Amino acid sequence: MVRLSEIVQRVVEHFQVIVMDTYDTKLLIHRTEILSAETIYEENVLYLSDGSIRIEPPAGMNCCLMTAAETDAPIGLVHITRQPPLSELYGFINEFLKFEALIETQSNQLYHTLYRGRGLKDVVTLAEQFFHYPISVCDSSYNMIETSPLMQHMSYGLQHSKSRIYLSDYEVDSLRRNQVVDQIYRSPKAFGVRTVDHPDNQWIFCGIRIQNVMTGYVAVCMGDTDATEYILRMTTILADICAIEMQKHDFFITRTGMKYENFLIDLLEGRFTDVNMISARLELLDRKFHKFFCLIVLSCTEPHDSDLFNKRQMTALRAAYPNSMSVVYKDAVVLFLNQKEPINLSPEFTKKLLEFSSLNHMKAGISQPFVDILKINAYYIQAVNALELGERAHPRDTLYFATKLLPQYLFRNSSETGLSVGIHYHIRHLQGYDGEFHTEFIPTLRAYLDNDRNATKAAAALHIHRSTFFYRIKKIEELLDITITDSRLLFLYELSFLIWDYLC
Repeated sequence: MVRLSEIVQRVVEHFQVIVMDTYDTKLLIHRTEILSAETIYEENVLYLSDGSIRIEPPAGMNCCLMTAAETDAPIGLVHITRQPPLSELYGFINEFLKFEALIETQSNQLYHTLYRGRGLKDVVTLAEQFFHYPISVCDSSYNMIETSPLMQHMSYGLQHSKSRIYLSDYEVDSLRRNQVVDQIYRSPKAFGVRTVDHPDNQWIFCGIRIQNVMTGYVAVCMGDTDATEYILRMTTILADICAIEMQKHDFFITRTGMKYENFLIDLLEGRFTDVNMISARLELLDRKFHKFFCLIVLSCTEPHDSDLFNKRQMTALRAAYPNSMSVVYKDAVVLFLNQKEPINLSPEFTKKLLEFSSLNHMKAGISQPFVDILKINAYYIQAVNALELGERAHPRDTLYFATKLLPQYLFRNSSETGLSVGIHYHIRHLQGYDGEFHTEFIPTLRAYLDNDRNATKAAAALHIHRSTFFYRIKKIEELLDITITDSRLLFLYELSFLIWDYLC
């Protein structure tokens, strides 16, 4: 059914009449009739009259009369200034009601398809059966999230990378150059457009918005056919349905509105094999592509509300590192550093990151700097591991550098048994000797290694005299038949202690 106010508005616009008095704007109408002497009144019907028929509906009947005649009818009245021919008025309103019924029926079918859990694929396929035109659903990075069967046979405009389909660079540039992208962001409803690049094709676009953030859009290619009210209305409804489906996935819930975010997600997931394509896409998304990179993964140390990831904070983080990009991904903030010059993770460089993390009660895992963008997924995993390993080993710290945790990162990919047998047998021998004879050879050797192989510092750390320290070292050399200046052995001892700590 349709609200009476919508019908009246259409009549006013089409017949250029004026409504004289107030009426029940919320009354729902399901059909219209021309009033006659034989009329049997029904609920929710709009009756049309030229004033020649006496009006005597049952008391309290929930229906309405539209007329230009002067009347004191007890029925709900829409009093207009001029009476169009009843047959013409009836035909116009009846067609409008049929149109609205079609919109309601088809939109309900689309919603039911979604609620049955069939996903965007079935929704878009059903919409194509209604529209008879190719349909695509794109995110804000011009990645095609879903396409209808006809769209998959488009002869132009598509670009492939692994399992993803993107709008081609030329088409993205065309949308931007012709200000179509700006209109998608501004317009709350679907609109039609023809561009100078494709004058023979009418396209319908409608933005998809989640929490007032434009996260993508629906595009319908109508060929040389002009846009109709039907296709505009249904495309707007389809965009609303897409927004509902997208909200089921965290991927779309925590976006902050930056156009590159979805593309950065694809980068992190390793969906590209062509550096030139990555460079071109970032340029189209208003980001410069340089040659030195680093990834930082930040997680919360205590609960926050949804404002944690709002645009203001993310903008502040990006401002600290110009040309960087950030996105909320897998319940963490990922900052992608992209610079012209080599990245040096010095205290001065990471000072702003430390301040931001401390202020927002966050901790950060930092990958090693790298230059091969196609390995970004591996460095993302490295940053995640640095964060997890660092929090376990040094819970009071805020920043965890993969460079400092490389051994632990490598250990994580090995079995516990494999690591255990990797501990040098000299360490096992000293451990057993300490246990049997109550010596302190293991602490002595560790102190020596932990203090950069400096005897004075090691003795101070052990709170013993230098002569006592040298006595112990001499005994270790005799027991193991080694020399303490053997760098290769000392490296293996250091590695063994790292494994020991990791397993403990």
